[in-house]
Amino acid sequence: MDALPPGVPLEQIPLAANPNGDPPNFVDPPSLLAAVQAVGIILGFFALILLVTRLVIVHRAKRKFGLDDASAILAFVCAAVYTGASCALGEGITRHAWDTPLSEVANPAYLKKLFVTSLFYGPMLFFAKAAILLFLQRTFQPKTWFRICIYILLFLMTGTYWMTVPLCFYYCMPHPNTGEQWDLTILAKCNALATPGLVQAGMNVAVDIAVFCLPLPVVFKLQMPLGKKLSVAGIFATGLFALIASILTIHYRILIIRGVDSSWAGAQTYICIQAEVYTSIMVACMPSLARVWNSKLVKESKIYTSFRTVISQISFGTFTLASGNSSRPSRKSRISAAGQGPYVKHSESTSHLRGGSGKGFTEINYGDPDLEGNHRGVFGGIQQTTTVELTSVRVDGGAKGGGEIGR
Repeated sequence: MDALPPGVPLEQIPLAANPNGDPPNFVDPPSLLAAVQAVGIILGFFALILLVTRLVIVHRAKRKFGLDDASAILAFVCAAVYTGASCALGEGITRHAWDTPLSEVANPAYLKKLFVTSLFYGPMLFFAKAAILLFLQRTFQPKTWFRICIYILLFLMTGTYWMTVPLCFYYCMPHPNTGEQWDLTILAKCNALATPGLVQAGMNVAVDIAVFCLPLPVVFKLQMPLGKKLSVAGIFATGLFALIASILTIHYRILIIRGVDSSWAGAQTYICIQAEVYTSIMVACMPSLARVWNSKLVKESKIYTSFRTVISQISFGTFTLASGNSSRPSRKSRISAAGQGPYVKHSESTSHLRGGSGKGFTEINYGDPDLEGNHRGVFGGIQQTTTVELTSVRVDGGAKGGGEIGR
């Protein structure tokens, strides 16, 4: 700022010199504005869907509206404001520093948007992380050590994320009765938030690691099948995407502090911050999505049934019956049984198969209703369905005699 050439308009002075020695490109340089907008709008849309799903589940389950629900809503509201300001930055602020004229960063409109993003950054991340931690606290409330860890994290988060709010009002806006204006002086003062922002990025990493690790000891001690334990753990494992975004945010913030292509690194920071906050909101709402997936409405849908069938084929593979002569096309025949015990049921037309070849798979459901109307036996709450593809087989149907199954 001190070395500005006299008499040269700010529109002709780049924010930094091109390391290659090339002249600045103020006409059509590369820009990250489209990426900033795409990440914010797309992830914000999915986060909104999950948030609405969460609130609908709360209403239909007649569960008391909790602090975690309020935190998720406040996180999304703050994130939406942050995204709106980020998407309105304009092409001039998301370019390389040597392609960005000083007039862009000295523009009062840009400085006001910078104030908004700086003001909402800490609170939106606080509410997003708090929504997850408060949900965990409500879910695993009987665990004393777990609650203590949650309270410690919330205490540290409160000091870390909210400290930039008063600093933003002090550094990033002109004060009344001082003659200050929205100009480069405000921009220079607002750079004082770079170090606190780096501290907040470090807190993001710590909280994301805690969100992933804290529930694991409790989850794996629950009395449920291993697959369900992995599913529950997988819900919180989606927070690893937020962790990656947090680490990248630290990297780009360091580049900004060092002055290495600060405008380009700043645009990359906007991308990572939006990815982080919306992913955190989605993680907080994931358990509601799991409840919808297990609802009767979804399980009775054809899409769900088809999906389970495909998974069964992948999981159990195929088998081959004894080969024999074939003179007719193949046909699928469905055989259902409970697997063992006195409750095994057979259809008369499928009591015994021989003399053919084919393939099939077995699907085992735990307590699911008969969605397809097939003959199924039930033993111990487990339903087993075997599907066989046959090529010209003979059927011994007991008293009704034998025959062939063909198309």
